[in-house]
Amino acid sequence: MSMGLETGKMRPADPGPGPIGHKCRCAACRMSIHTVRAMAPSVCPFCQARLTSEIEETPPRTPEPEGVAGASRDQLSRRATSRGLTIMIACLGIALLAFAVVVKLNNIEFFWYQPWVNVYSIVVGVFILSRFIIAAFYAAPPDVGFLPTVAVIVAARNEGDSIGKTIGRIYAEGYPKDRLEAIVVNDGSTDNTLAEMRLAQGRHPTLTIVDFETNKGKRHGMAIGALLARAEFLVYVDSDSFLMPGAIRKVLQGLANPTVAAVAGHTDVENVQTNSLSKMQDVRYFVSYRVMKAAESVFGAVSCCPGCFSAYRKSCVLNTLDRWLHQRFLGRYCTYGDDRSLTNYLLRDYRILYDDEALATTIVPEKWGKYVRQQARWKRSWIRELLFAGRWMWRKHPVAVVSWYTMSMLPLIAPLVMFNALVLGPFMYDRPVAFYIGGVLLVTLLWSFYYLEKTGRSYWWTAFLFTITYTLFFSWQGYYSLLTVRKTKWGTR
Repeated sequence: MSMGLETGKMRPADPGPGPIGHKCRCAACRMSIHTVRAMAPSVCPFCQARLTSEIEETPPRTPEPEGVAGASRDQLSRRATSRGLTIMIACLGIALLAFAVVVKLNNIEFFWYQPWVNVYSIVVGVFILSRFIIAAFYAAPPDVGFLPTVAVIVAARNEGDSIGKTIGRIYAEGYPKDRLEAIVVNDGSTDNTLAEMRLAQGRHPTLTIVDFETNKGKRHGMAIGALLARAEFLVYVDSDSFLMPGAIRKVLQGLANPTVAAVAGHTDVENVQTNSLSKMQDVRYFVSYRVMKAAESVFGAVSCCPGCFSAYRKSCVLNTLDRWLHQRFLGRYCTYGDDRSLTNYLLRDYRILYDDEALATTIVPEKWGKYVRQQARWKRSWIRELLFAGRWMWRKHPVAVVSWYTMSMLPLIAPLVMFNALVLGPFMYDRPVAFYIGGVLLVTLLWSFYYLEKTGRSYWWTAFLFTITYTLFFSWQGYYSLLTVRKTKWGTR
């Protein structure tokens, strides 16, 4: 890409307006790029038209938002666990597991009365147990002192409340400044997101701001960041996610291996103390990362690098950028599930890892309505990418292949099994529901015990809230998502 304009210099002691910068605009793409100390482009990354340029002043230097200074990995460290509580939960889990085994053995002669339900139960049990066993062999990519140039890219829409903190934490994270660039994209926001980005540029003159005058979608924001970046590697961070000290350096270590195209960092919930919904999501996030992604990482087959915090080899992204940016499904352009989609495009030819030592936090929905819409959007992208990845996933490691196809089918079958066990069984065939409920509670207890033992956090019990809501509602939402899979509305903005 051609780069041409010289940038201004910081005035040494000027209490007034900030340093002089440049605003470059593409009229065709309705997009502007604001730079101060970063190199300003001379052509549009999308249409290659020559950009018009004008001089502008950046806002004066202002204090960092609350939550930038003093960030510490210690807030995510393991907390002390009540030994008595841990022993009690472990004993209860062992007792329930033993009871379930005895019941199954004593009733093995009735297996063929409900063969598909019983097969499903066995498959679920083996699958969950295998996740824990495989995850036990997981090891984070070692720190080999890899310090390449890296561009941290943030695409934001209507995130004025958090974008300043997100940017501040990028610069406070500790990566060498001469190897770091940051690019933020305002995707047609209707609030003060752009204004907050400009204030951040006053504090960090090396920041590059891209302003889409109309909403183009997160995928275009991620794409222009990759096209503008001069660095060898890309780190994508959501506009409501916050890096912990050392996160960038650690997440890049796995990419020292040229067969690896991407690495997913570990993300906990920032607003976990808000209510039971946010606490429930913290349990879900932790287990999905430390068990599910850890098990996938053993075979280099992580199926989704979350947008919260993930690193990519730029050459691999650029190689597939055009196909990914213009991906269509059932005749429509794909406008969500960008992170899972990009992961799948890369996973076909490369290895993808997870690093549980590269830490960040993210803000999750605090109200059930927003959470419901988020889950529907996630399920639609999961269904779409299931059809895409299923065509080539069989080429991967045999264990990863069996795990992936099993994990893909179980959520589609689960609602039917639950309906049979909780409705048809007791009301039409006079079958008790205690065994099914007991098995579900046993699995939930297993997740809860793992979360408690690893984190020491007291809200392990919210895993049961997830089980109840999933059984009664969210498992069925998958069918709704399947019926509305062509819907492209974002849903949570």
